[in-house]
Amino acid sequence: MPTPRFSIEVDGTRLPAATLGRVMGFEVHEGDGIIGRAVIRFRLGQGGDGRYSVLDDGPFLPGAAILLTLAAPGGSDVTLFSGLLVSLRPHFEEPEANSYLEVVAADHAVLLAAEDRAASYPDAADSDAAAEIAQRYGLAFDAEDTPSRLAADDMLLIQRADDWSFLRHLAARNGYVVYFEPDPVSGAPTCHFHPRRLEDTPQADLTILREAPNLGWIDFQIAHDRPETRFAAAIDAVAKRLIRSDQRSEAPVLGEGLFATQAADGLRGAGAGGAARHLRGGLPRDAALNAHAAGRMAEDHLVIEARGGLDPALYRGLLRAHRPVLIKGVGERLSSSYYVAEVLTTMQDGTLRQSFAALSNALGRQGSEAFGQSAEEVAPA
Repeated sequence: MPTPRFSIEVDGTRLPAATLGRVMGFEVHEGDGIIGRAVIRFRLGQGGDGRYSVLDDGPFLPGAAILLTLAAPGGSDVTLFSGLLVSLRPHFEEPEANSYLEVVAADHAVLLAAEDRAASYPDAADSDAAAEIAQRYGLAFDAEDTPSRLAADDMLLIQRADDWSFLRHLAARNGYVVYFEPDPVSGAPTCHFHPRRLEDTPQADLTILREAPNLGWIDFQIAHDRPETRFAAAIDAVAKRLIRSDQRSEAPVLGEGLFATQAADGLRGAGAGGAARHLRGGLPRDAALNAHAAGRMAEDHLVIEARGGLDPALYRGLLRAHRPVLIKGVGERLSSSYYVAEVLTTMQDGTLRQSFAALSNALGRQGSEAFGQSAEEVAPA
């Protein structure tokens, strides 16, 4: 059976073949709003002088930059992880052949989480504050502007938290996601701050119970009790008036129609007054209140979750988080477009596996889905 191809760099230098030959396995976890992590396990071997290779002689020093590139059997090289060393976990056991060293790395969000900070952002939108945070660390920044700007003489945007927590707070109240991802060529990290890009070109199809399957299993959960609407009201103390949100979610619908609306109709038919929740903590300004209500509704509407296990050798590539994918072979209502929110990639004894969580806001199809795409037809990203 073909084996995956991988390489590991530490501080810009590729590990020699002898050290790579000691790799027993690894796992890489990537997803929205989390600090991405890589755990690499090396086999330990004691030399005649009592020293252990990799542990005593290895390059794993505090703050070391770690880059992992991976290719699934039949697939192209992908820069899967870029981050910094955060922990070493040596394990010793009888027999000695069972001894190993785990090297744990976190993506560059760990830098943002290292220090609590008190800061203010006068005359700034949430996206301006996010850009300033990324600039502190010299990071590339991929963002979309948030609609509300707080004037310097009106309301001051204040941070009293570490930069990573504050960035997640700003993203959540606008319905945005925040995450780090390496450049596919250079491996340089990019900080992302924008809505889920539900309408990007989907990745290669995930298929089960059909010709050329690549999924070992998949299951779904369809929530029938999520709110359809977020309503908000606040007092604008400067203008001395009551303001209310009147904006709906502008997120694309991934199927025939919002399932949250169908679920709300079912609740009303069963005797509920509706499926609505109050928005708490919205800023008392028209644009801000509307943006926060619409963003929260977009999050509420992702009521369909798919979780599955993938064989990258059959997929002939790697599934990635933060992108859409088409899932087929699961019937008319569930075969559709989904947004991949989380992926765990593992290699053990030369075998590569992936598990994932994907989200949708609708059942059924729009009719424009381009099913039938394989990984060989998709350029690596």
